Amino acid sequence: MGYDTPKREVYLFPSSAFGATTESRKILGPKGKKGLVRDIRTYLTADCIGTTSVPEINVGSAASTAGGTLYTEYARHRLGTTATAGNTAANTPYRARALAEGGANNPGGTPLVLSDFAGHVQLETAFIPADTAFFITRVQGVGGVPAGTGTTEVEIDWF
Repeated sequence: MGYDTPKREVYLFPSSAFGATTESRKILGPKGKKGLVRDIRTYLTADCIGTTSVPEINVGSAASTAGGTLYTEYARHRLGTTATAGNTAANTPYRARALAEGGANNPGGTPLVLSDFAGHVQLETAFIPADTAFFITRVQGVGGVPAGTGTTEVEIDWF
């Protein structure tokens, strides 16, 4: 299987109140394949809130922690219109790829980013190494009364 025909997998996080409680999943991709995060989709049923930072989805080499170390080597989607103003359930779904491709601050090409505020969307930033565990973390908001409930899908192409 080459770069022309990757194997696409979607990793699903069922609905939960992740905006108020960080949750992480350790994953090992298909044997001998390296991965590239193509999209992160979140379907909110309750608004995202965090007065210091909004809830976010991270794909990295280790589990991220709210208010601590954020591992975003492979992808990131901060669920807000700014770093401190969260997305609303009324405007769901939130698709990182669509935001970045349509963003005025997107330089184009790879990595696919939207930098209207620091770290808003980062996709295809690096390959997930073959035969190496990685983590998808839904990081709670920080400050105020953090909140946000919904389902998340992380789409990865394996080569």
